[in-house]
Amino acid sequence: MIVRHRILVIDDEQVVCDVVKEMLGSNDNYLVVAEYDPVKALTLLKSSQFDLVLTDLMMGKHSGMQMIQAALEQNSDTVVVLMTGYPTMENAIDALKHGAYDYIVKPFKMDHLMATVERGLRKQMLARENIHLKEQLALFKIAEAMGSTIHLGTALNQVLRLTIKEFNADGASILFHEVVDSGRFVLQAIQTAHYASVDREFLEGRTHHSQMAAESRVVEIENLYEDVPGEGDAPSQTHIKTYLSCPLLIRGRVIGILNIQRQSHYREFATGELQCLKVIASKAAYAISNSKLYDDLEKAYLSTIMALANAVEARDRYTSGHTVRVTYLAELIAKELGWEDDRIFILTMGCSLHDIGKIGVPDSVLNKPGKLTEQEMGIMQRHPEVGARMIEGIAFLKPCAPFIISHHEQWDGSGYPHGLKGDGIPIEGRILAVADTFDAIVTDRPYRRGKSIEAAIQELRDFAGRQFDPDVVEIFVEAIRKNREKLDIIYNLEGDVEEAKTAPVKTSV
Repeated sequence: MIVRHRILVIDDEQVVCDVVKEMLGSNDNYLVVAEYDPVKALTLLKSSQFDLVLTDLMMGKHSGMQMIQAALEQNSDTVVVLMTGYPTMENAIDALKHGAYDYIVKPFKMDHLMATVERGLRKQMLARENIHLKEQLALFKIAEAMGSTIHLGTALNQVLRLTIKEFNADGASILFHEVVDSGRFVLQAIQTAHYASVDREFLEGRTHHSQMAAESRVVEIENLYEDVPGEGDAPSQTHIKTYLSCPLLIRGRVIGILNIQRQSHYREFATGELQCLKVIASKAAYAISNSKLYDDLEKAYLSTIMALANAVEARDRYTSGHTVRVTYLAELIAKELGWEDDRIFILTMGCSLHDIGKIGVPDSVLNKPGKLTEQEMGIMQRHPEVGARMIEGIAFLKPCAPFIISHHEQWDGSGYPHGLKGDGIPIEGRILAVADTFDAIVTDRPYRRGKSIEAAIQELRDFAGRQFDPDVVEIFVEAIRKNREKLDIIYNLEGDVEEAKTAPVKTSV
């Protein structure tokens, strides 16, 4: 199939229009329209799209600069060539500043005209192919990224990182409709590449752009232009700051807004880029929608898990709130280790279920106020294996197994149930062992009163390298230092918080 390029010729001299139309019309690949009335030409430019526009510079009350502006507003990748009988350097620079591709001097020869037109259209085709390839690559990256995660927070940040990279943006954000007040948008995620140049009010949804995109269900764009003087003899540059709000649609319903801000020295968003963005926004909307559904499902699972954990705690009157506290402490360690959200979610489930096997421990053993006999201790020490068997066959809970089975293993190999040693103990078990023991030391038990946070830290350090992974202990001590005030509230303790904040902390290599 032959691709015919649409060309518009504008000149207030009809004879020039007819000659240029005849020259270009000799090429079957060109569909040429000529207009010698500048007013009608402007109407054509605003109502139709052309691949290339040839326009005279001076046309009575109208100028070629007006034609350039109208053509590029309709389609930013239109190639505009200026025809002029007044070839001054000032005119040339002015035309190029306004977005013209090139200019030719009247009178011109046919081969010069054809060469300029062919060169301009070839450049346009290469640019469009590049945009198309960029679109395909961006879609592939979005699909690949979305396939690697099911959690909403991770999905949102991946969309933003890719958007900033692919569209050379300074900042991007995603907002969702507020459930309570459907007329308001709430910020869900934000990313910036160049903090100094971003407009936080726009990215946070506090300007009119997001609401306009939601109401119109189309991409809303505002371009602000600023001429910045060049240095020395260099010409001034036009800076274009673009505010772009793209609705995220699911079956015609707006679920959110993707905001993008970009500052460019040379051009606005091209038509091809906008088409690419719309496709990416569509893919991202479905990925985000699926992630939200999955997050809701996970919350339902977590509620069930917490109900099971609470059932265990309800039987043990001495460990009320133990599971919640230990989960919080383990999360502090995991964050210090740089764990991603997906892995921390598994940690939350694993910590919540780590003592689930105590369901199989009789009340007489579980709540015995004195020291356990050897036989009773044997019963208690079976709870990790009982818990691991309880979640067997439940695919969703399989990643929780290391927390359940190994949180009583010890660094020197003297723990249970399998006597694992050193790095042979899963990191999940090593983290939980430290958090679990810290909570046990600080809280009251039937056979003793709880100790201070400082005493608990010292005890963990005393047994580091024997009972506990020494690196995990020091990471935990650092996490305590950073979160000391909150821990004092959780454990209802009084201590010298400032002293704890400034106290030196050992580090392990």
